[in-house]
Amino acid sequence: MLIKGTAVKATPDFVRARYNEKFREWINALPETSKSIILDGVYATNWYPLTESVIIPTQKVGDMFFGGDHIMAAKELGRFSAEVALKGIYKLFVRVSSPHFVLSRASSVFGTYYNPSDITILEKRDKKAIMQFSGFDEKDKLIIHRISGWIEKTLEITLKSPLRIEVKSNVIGSKCTFTIATEWD
Repeated sequence: MLIKGTAVKATPDFVRARYNEKFREWINALPETSKSIILDGVYATNWYPLTESVIIPTQKVGDMFFGGDHIMAAKELGRFSAEVALKGIYKLFVRVSSPHFVLSRASSVFGTYYNPSDITILEKRDKKAIMQFSGFDEKDKLIIHRISGWIEKTLEITLKSPLRIEVKSNVIGSKCTFTIATEWD
């Protein structure tokens, strides 16, 4: 699985913004392949291997700043990414849009960030949506939790309180499909 550089940049940006005094320590804790991706400069339009550029760095964020809780680290990274991406005029646009509209647009955008992948809205009902993520491996679950954090923060920006965001995986042989079920007030 490959990921677009725009999404890769969020992790080092998060560490710099929230834990700047530990940034160098975090970089040094990464394996050489991950470290070189980040230190060589991440380009927004380039593709990077998901595991080395995002999954491993997220795990190190979890180890260093979240007591080993990788899922919480992924969610916080997703929330940070939404906060950074949805500011200014975008924040106003998101705020006046319905959560269904924002999630539909987000599923289209997410599909351009991960290759190969298929991201669709399975269900859209009053105050509820279910998104499905295909083409990912089971080991990619942290990126799905990161997306769930992005959704959570985005709902807050739309002035809707997320009541439930649930990530599920379905593994059949070597194929894995994830869903994110979201409900809001």
